[in-house]
Amino acid sequence: MTPTRRDFLKFTASGIAVTILPIRAARAALFENKILDLPLPQGTTKLKRRVDGVAKVTGSKVFARDIRAKDMAGWPKDQAHAFVVWSTRADAPFLDLDLSLLGEDLQPDYLVTAEDTVKAGLDFYDPFTYGQKMLAPKGEVPLFLGHPLAILIYNDFARFSVAKRIYKTKRDEIIRYGETTAPVEQGPLANFRFVRVEGEGGAKAKKDLFNPVDDGYVFASYDKNDVNWPKADASGDAMGRGMAYAEGIRAELNTPPEDWHVIEREYYSPFIDAAALEPDNCNCWYDAKSGKLEIVMASQSPHEVMTGTAAMLKKSTFEVHELKGHPAYTVGYGTKEHSPFPYYGIVAALFAEGRPVRLALDREEHFQTAIKRHPLRMKYRLGINRKTLKMQALAADLELDGGGRQNYTTPVTQVAAGAAQGIYYFPKNDIAAIAHSSRAPMSGSVRGFGSLEAQIGTEMLVEELAEELGVDVMELRLINALQDGERSSAGAFPLSLCRMREMIEADRAHPVWANRTKRKAEFEAENPALKYGVGYAIAKKGFGNSNEAVAAAVTLTPEGKIRLHHIAVEIGTGAVSTQALMCSRWLGKPADEIESAALDWSPLEMFATLSPFVMDKAHQDEMSQDPRWTPAMASASSATNSAFYFTHGTHEAGRLIYERGIVPAAAALWDVSVETAAGASWKDEKFTLSDGRSLSLAELAAKAHELKGITGAMVHAFDRWGWGEADYDILGETSRRPIDGLAIQIGSDQWQRIERSNVTYMDPQADNASWSRFAPASALIEVSVNRGTGEVKILSHHTSMDCGRVLVPEFVSGQLQGGIGMSVGHALYEGMPLYEDGPGSGDWNFNRYRLPRGKDVAVWNQTANILPVTAQEDHPKGIAEVVQIPTIPAVANAVAHAVGKYLRELPLTEEKIKEALS
Repeated sequence: MTPTRRDFLKFTASGIAVTILPIRAARAALFENKILDLPLPQGTTKLKRRVDGVAKVTGSKVFARDIRAKDMAGWPKDQAHAFVVWSTRADAPFLDLDLSLLGEDLQPDYLVTAEDTVKAGLDFYDPFTYGQKMLAPKGEVPLFLGHPLAILIYNDFARFSVAKRIYKTKRDEIIRYGETTAPVEQGPLANFRFVRVEGEGGAKAKKDLFNPVDDGYVFASYDKNDVNWPKADASGDAMGRGMAYAEGIRAELNTPPEDWHVIEREYYSPFIDAAALEPDNCNCWYDAKSGKLEIVMASQSPHEVMTGTAAMLKKSTFEVHELKGHPAYTVGYGTKEHSPFPYYGIVAALFAEGRPVRLALDREEHFQTAIKRHPLRMKYRLGINRKTLKMQALAADLELDGGGRQNYTTPVTQVAAGAAQGIYYFPKNDIAAIAHSSRAPMSGSVRGFGSLEAQIGTEMLVEELAEELGVDVMELRLINALQDGERSSAGAFPLSLCRMREMIEADRAHPVWANRTKRKAEFEAENPALKYGVGYAIAKKGFGNSNEAVAAAVTLTPEGKIRLHHIAVEIGTGAVSTQALMCSRWLGKPADEIESAALDWSPLEMFATLSPFVMDKAHQDEMSQDPRWTPAMASASSATNSAFYFTHGTHEAGRLIYERGIVPAAAALWDVSVETAAGASWKDEKFTLSDGRSLSLAELAAKAHELKGITGAMVHAFDRWGWGEADYDILGETSRRPIDGLAIQIGSDQWQRIERSNVTYMDPQADNASWSRFAPASALIEVSVNRGTGEVKILSHHTSMDCGRVLVPEFVSGQLQGGIGMSVGHALYEGMPLYEDGPGSGDWNFNRYRLPRGKDVAVWNQTANILPVTAQEDHPKGIAEVVQIPTIPAVANAVAHAVGKYLRELPLTEEKIKEALS
């Protein structure tokens, strides 16, 4: 049944009214003591600093972790506190907790076990993503290290704090296990096989013989832990034909033509903690009398938390009629997107008899339970023509460990397989990726999302290939770099310009690269205890997911104040400040007031059904008949999606106000035609005609309200490697716009929903492209290696990248610097054991996990080359993820150049390097 306008209050989920509001208490500190006030220098459209800039550097920035019950309007002031008992074993049944060891005075006021949640009908709403058994039942073997066993709730902080300290020192005695047994086998979590063979006509042929976009992926079946690929059948169904081509590719690499050279190597990317500044936390309050549940959350996907909570509660015995969510600033690098953590805080509140409950992990607990980067072992075989140096075929086998819960392992596996080609074109590829489950803590969404891990091996392989062939590695890259009009390994034509050759040409002319042999000899002569190396790598990364949804609303007051409401969550990237700045394109200045993480889009009256990642075209075609349906309501703030996708919503809302509010107002004030007024442009916050006449935004806003022009636009848009489009009859004029939902304000009137017609969306099959819009980046690294200790020191770092149209240069620089830091850690320091001696034991902290410091990343010797924007591609590209990728293999290649030996298992610790030097 289609919902009606009367069914909406803010928005509804599973019959529960849902509201999401920024946290009210201490809110001034979020915006430097001026709520939602944007710091701008007078007379310019450039940011003086980011919205939260002063708060960041003075330590007054408010995170969800800082909020207590007393800060929240309408909440009881007495704050309860909870901690979770996490399993430290996954090879024995959990029997019980011996809480007597805490002492009589430190018994929890409330204890929540699996038996309690089962009785209350509580479990994760999405068993595919989160699994089942939110809490491990007594008598059963925990599914993984760190599987939650129980939640202990205390009404006062003093008792909570002492009890938690005692628990951590006596954990092995408090948790009682049975006899040792085998870990639970859950079977593989995901598999994808990218098979592609180009058609007649070569690289730019109109049709491939086989590819995932046109023919589909090849999927395996499972027999317990065994993975069984379909039988090859050249005249059979799609998967049978795909396997026939796959076997043909591998057979050709086994017995290659005489003019081919085949290289085979294996590489490893480690199990990594993203080390987010703010450990997981939430603060929740359930009032049984009113049926209201409120959640203060640290989440990159607040919409998912709220709709997921509503779905979970629908099946429970708890009566909840209203949900309120309060998202705050956070940082997660992907680990706070679709995280199971908030649901534990919600469950705690449901059992706390009306007391607000704060569940906040310390760093050891965060290491034990937070989402990790997948470890990835990759085996690559590459065939190349010795004469032409053109790559001919790639066969790859990728193995990921997803740990004990699915989380985002399936899409990470897909993205890793799609990224394995790197920046190169292959006429043929067979890339098989399999993700296994294990007793390790779960892996999921982390910055780079599979693309990072897979391309580490690709770029190290190319270096080794050039050495075997005795050719210049930069020339090898130039010859094989993907060009415009060539297909990806999935068979898709990239939507972004392929400017990698331009970058490679610039990079190989850089003095560090061009003079590397001379520099090596001179450096080592001057520093006999050190070895010197130069390394290079280049990579690409899709920005955004294959299904992105954005909602934005821009309103203009009669006084000329701009108010922006946006789904963007500020996770440290500067997304909120950027969206405010984007209003200046159409309205002459940035937004004066901003509400981020906004999810009151009820004027649009839109709803979604199936996940866009699983729907087929038949479902989409059927549902598209309803003008209020959309494939997805709101994207998480992740996947480098703000610069392009989130900006699209702000752009379209501002454009409509400009066209139907600003321009008509200017025409009336100047007494000229609308066409003449449309020729004016913004200069120093004045709307200026070619003859010099100008108007302020305040004058235009007042006139627009007087004329009953459009002064507010709320839009929703959906992209699946192409924006959905629809026709809208707006005040008697029909126009086609790249949005699928629209509401407008006329003057100071209430929102009016505008009915769409003739909507079109991209075919869901386009998801098989894996990536389509992308940004490339390269890294050129100088290192020294201590001959005695194996210590690596980064001497200098140079990056080239294609950002498209740069929105805020300072934010691009910040992303690059942060990416370099994470890359150096990945390459040289970071990595953990997967199982009992790893973080799942509950005793890992930064004393055991080394992060790079400022001294490790050549802070004062970093340079960057940003390609100028082109007329063909005048839009921004998301670069927050891609800037991290090339530095990792570049460091590895630099170490290889220094020590004369390739080390293929990351991180390249001092011990590994000493062994290579011995």
